[in-house]
Amino acid sequence: MKTLSKIDFQNIKSVGIRVDFNVPIDENFNVTDETRLLRAIDTINFIKEKKCKILLISHFGRPKDNFESKYSFQNLIEQFSNILNEKINLIPYEYFLQKGLVKFQQFKENISLLDNIRFFKGEKINDLIFSKNITDHLDLYVNEAFSASHRSHASVNQMVKNIQSLPGFNFEKEIIAIDEIKNSSKKKLAIIGGSKVSTKINTLLSLTKSCSNIFIGGAMANNFLKFKDIPIGNSLLEEGSEKMIEEIYHNAKKFSCEIHLPLDVITDKFEKYLINKLPLDSNFKILDLSDISINLLDNLISKSEIVLWNGPMGMIENENFAYGSSKLASLLANSPSQVVIGGGDTLLAINIAGINFDQFHFVSTAGGAFLEALEDKQLPGVEALNLS
Repeated sequence: MKTLSKIDFQNIKSVGIRVDFNVPIDENFNVTDETRLLRAIDTINFIKEKKCKILLISHFGRPKDNFESKYSFQNLIEQFSNILNEKINLIPYEYFLQKGLVKFQQFKENISLLDNIRFFKGEKINDLIFSKNITDHLDLYVNEAFSASHRSHASVNQMVKNIQSLPGFNFEKEIIAIDEIKNSSKKKLAIIGGSKVSTKINTLLSLTKSCSNIFIGGAMANNFLKFKDIPIGNSLLEEGSEKMIEEIYHNAKKFSCEIHLPLDVITDKFEKYLINKLPLDSNFKILDLSDISINLLDNLISKSEIVLWNGPMGMIENENFAYGSSKLASLLANSPSQVVIGGGDTLLAINIAGINFDQFHFVSTAGGAFLEALEDKQLPGVEALNLS
């Protein structure tokens, strides 16, 4: 795969960049987390310095196949300009339908943003004609949206095939981090939280092949504890997960990977229990890890060269049950290990702990795409770049 830093820009005057500006907002359309915007800055600035016209392309939310005002970037364009410290011109939905990008290079602004790419039916059906209506006006295409690269959509798959295309700088880092987890010979630990086994079954099966140790936390651990006949009261449980857990343990044994579960927990009544001392009645919910589990994690981290963390260790939306996740974030921030943070709610856990992302080797913002990339399959966005 070619890299952006090694491209000759002599004959490149216009560049399309697929970014992920699907940012979280409040009820007044105020951006509440700028991380995804900031991750694109290095790539945008690098291309801007080459005196190119830039067309930014992104999705936002899940609109149907046409314009919906609540999903339009018209609500956010001014904030985007302020955050990126650059006046950005919005190309409205209706304008693009009528005139396309014929006058794109004549806009006075150096950077333009096409309104929500998912307003257009051609995006979701990966349509060649739709994609060429965009790439025919570009000299280079850059995918800086690894988070969307598990979708077979035009902006991450087809457009890449139309013209010379490359990954953005952050996209490259995502690929490198995943490759290190899957293929490095270093001793690896995966710390996996969240609620459902079913959403991470394939990721866990893949990790048993590459990791020496896996620690299961969060509500997901309830399923593993029950599988081992440990009482979990009225804790969150995913019915029908037994066969998946059995498969995970089978794979772990096959590939000499040890599965670790919490040793002590905190309940909804703020009581701490050792796992083997949990009450037999159903009048409690497990909502967080406690100190002995944290000590176990500390020991596992100290023995590992690469650590992946994906998913909170407790119900972090309630600050009373963010203890385990915050303690884990602190341990990892101070570890000499190569720590990779796997996006999603893990980012919220780190923010709650008040820890800067710079303290980790790499922090992914890709969420579902990051997990899918850890599985034994190729993402459409990555596959297209490999072919370009």
